[in-house]
This record gives sequence, structure tokens and C-alpha cells, in this order.
Amino acid sequence: PLPPVAMLMAVHNEEAVIAQKLEATLAQDYPGNLTVYIGCDNCSDRTWPILQDYVKRYPDRIVASENPHRMGKPNTINRLFEELETETGLILWLTDASVMPAEDCLKQLVYPILANDKIVLVDAQQIHHGLQEAGISRSEDSYISREAKIKVAEGKIYGHLIGPFGGCYVLKADYFRPVPDNYLVDDFFLCMSAYESGGRGISSPDARAFEAVGQSMRGEFNRKLRIATGNWQNLMRFRSLWWPLTSDLAYAFFSHKILRWISPILGIIMFICLAVLAFGLSNYWATVLLYSLSALVLIPSLLDVTLSILGVDLLVFRHWRYFLTMNLALLLGFFRFLKGVRSNVWQPSQRHND
Repeated sequence: PLPPVAMLMAVHNEEAVIAQKLEATLAQDYPGNLTVYIGCDNCSDRTWPILQDYVKRYPDRIVASENPHRMGKPNTINRLFEELETETGLILWLTDASVMPAEDCLKQLVYPILANDKIVLVDAQQIHHGLQEAGISRSEDSYISREAKIKVAEGKIYGHLIGPFGGCYVLKADYFRPVPDNYLVDDFFLCMSAYESGGRGISSPDARAFEAVGQSMRGEFNRKLRIATGNWQNLMRFRSLWWPLTSDLAYAFFSHKILRWISPILGIIMFICLAVLAFGLSNYWATVLLYSLSALVLIPSLLDVTLSILGVDLLVFRHWRYFLTMNLALLLGFFRFLKGVRSNVWQPSQRHND
């Protein structure tokens, strides 16, 4: 028999998608027992009445509760887990309201755990829809698709994917560790905590989940700013997993995540060094390189902004501005981390699954 599954989901003002999410969840082709636990994080829209209606219709399958005040996603997930009656072999399915699983998604997430008892975490493949020429949807989709391929490869080669996407993954309940009160990226914390306890994790190419892709540069910037701040929290918390570089896990963690997180800082150091060589030591080639790189950074971005105003969308310029903007989010996230994080209350991304 397949192990029991408890789906844990925190929601805040998700009236546009919550019914579709519950229908997709209840339609899962999973032969084992699946119970849905939802924490409504002090919603101000119709999310809670919709949840109450589903609880009345499916009292044996859905359990919903409401926070008296905003707690944030990580704290809501912690509360749901504490209220669980854990069974032997219980698997947690952690997911977001905006992510719609394919009918066999849960089954494909659980199978790898049954096939290998060392695997305690399995991530799904997020498939985007709603791609448009305007906005950043194609840039976002291109980035996420490459990231997904890296994670599949990490699982196959090293036995450790470095962080699930967070919208749809499973975790053995025995490996769940409460997320600290002020941590912003709960999925990465739970993943690394599982590895710290000796577990392994992979990304399943056969587990599919669908989500609308981000369209707004400002919206994705704010989302990645929050993630970047949380990345630095996890970097410091799990530093023993990435240094020294004496294991496959450490190499994957350092090469995939940490080098990317510090890339804006490395870029600033590079420009400072070039400026010292160019203006302080009057080095000709450093001067040429400094001006060339400055033009490369600024001109494509300015062209993309100008062309967007004129209604023209060129993907090559949009990709470049997207890349620079998200690196700026990484940099500002570092400074927000240095200032300290007091709350992990979040605002869901406005993505629609029409």
C-alpha cells in the first residue's frame, strides 16, 4: 500500500485560485490516503468562506483552520504540522495555491521515495502557461526551465537537488524541522534540514505541476528580493553543508547557489578594480574594458525600456534587463539580510491560472 499523505498549504487572499486548486487536489490519481490541511492566514477576501464550503462537502478529506492574525507562510506551515496526527511513513505534500498539479503528480512524487529509502524529498516540474510577448514572462520561463534542468541533473549525479521550487514537492514527515520565525524561504530551509539529517532529494521529471508565469518586472523583482534575503539566512544557517568543499553536496550547493548569490558582489568588486586601474593607474586596457562593460550593462537595458514604451518587445534586450534586475534583487537582498529580518509575513504573487 502507498503511504498516507498530508497536504500542507498556507493561503492568503487566494479566492481567484483556491477552488481550482482544491478540485485539482481532490482529483489526484493516488491510491493511498490523502488528507488536505489548509491554514488560512487571516484572509480579507472570500478565501475563508470558499474553504468552509469545501470542508462541509469533503469533511473526511479537507481540514481548514484560520489564523487570528497574519503569521506568514512558514509559521502557518509550522502550525499545521504541529496539529497533525503523524502516522508511520507519513509523507508531507507542500504546495502553493497557485500551482495546479497534474492528475498523477502526487503519485509521481511519492514513487521515488518508495523506490529508494534514502530519498526523503522529491520536487515537481513546474510548467508555465500564459506566456506573452510583452512583460517578462518569456525571460522568467527561460530562467526557470534552465534551473529545472540543473536540479534534475543534480539529483541524478549527486543525489541532492539544491532546493525545490517550493510550489509543489513532498517531504518525509520524519525529516520536517520547524522553520525559524523570521526565515523567508521555508522550502530551502526544509530541504537543507533534511540533508543535514542524512536524507537525499531529487527532482522528478514525471511529476508535473502548472503555474501562470510572472508578467511584471516589478512584481518579480519584489518576489526575488524576498527570496534573496532568505537565501542569505539559509547560507549562514547551513554553512557546514557547503564548506569545506569535500562532498558532492557541498560542491553542488557552492557551485549552483552560492556563486550565483554572490555574483552581484563579485561584479561590483570587478568594476571597482577596473576603476582603480583605469583612473588611479591610467591603465589603457583597463579603461577600455571599464567603458565597454559599462556600455554593455546600460545600453541594452535602456533600449529595452525605450522600445517597451513604443510597444516593441525584443527578447534579447528583455532577457538582459531581466538578468540585471534580478541580480539587483540579489544585491539588495544581501543588504536587507545585514539589517536583520523581523517578520516572514509574505504577500502572494499575483499570478492567475486562467
